Amino acid sequence: RVAAVRAATGAEPEVAGKPLPPMHRETVLRTGAKRPLVVGDRLDTDIEGAFNGGVDSLLVFTGVSTPAQLLAAPPQHRPTYLAADLRGLLEPHPAVDSLPGGGFDCRGRRAQTVDGELRLAGAGEDRWDGLRALCAAAWAELDRTGEPADGRKALAELGF
Repeated sequence: RVAAVRAATGAEPEVAGKPLPPMHRETVLRTGAKRPLVVGDRLDTDIEGAFNGGVDSLLVFTGVSTPAQLLAAPPQHRPTYLAADLRGLLEPHPAVDSLPGGGFDCRGRRAQTVDGELRLAGAGEDRWDGLRALCAAAWAELDRTGEPADGRKALAELGF
């Protein structure tokens, strides 16, 4: 499609769709948003678009992306917040704390990587807290080793 525009006009078109910044930048300018939040269900367009635009993002699990994909996400695909659906806009998003000696905690759900496998412990209020802790552990391992940790068992424990 871009080639057709280039051939017809003799000019290089500027692409403005997700995940490139122009669309997000224009939206922020037009709305005057002070703390914009991109909400979406795709890591490779919605969340990457927010990353490219330097704004926060909320990943909702109502469509394309899955918790397993989220655990293996590179930095540009990592959302600021996550929720089951749009009701997450009205709910608090608890912080994930780094634990001494390794691991991460989100309201009582603890996650760490042991021998390349994500492990989940503790009890918490809901499975989303567990997923938040798992993401922190998985991303730390991916950033440290370049290899994704195996999160299948931990995700199954959370019902994903």
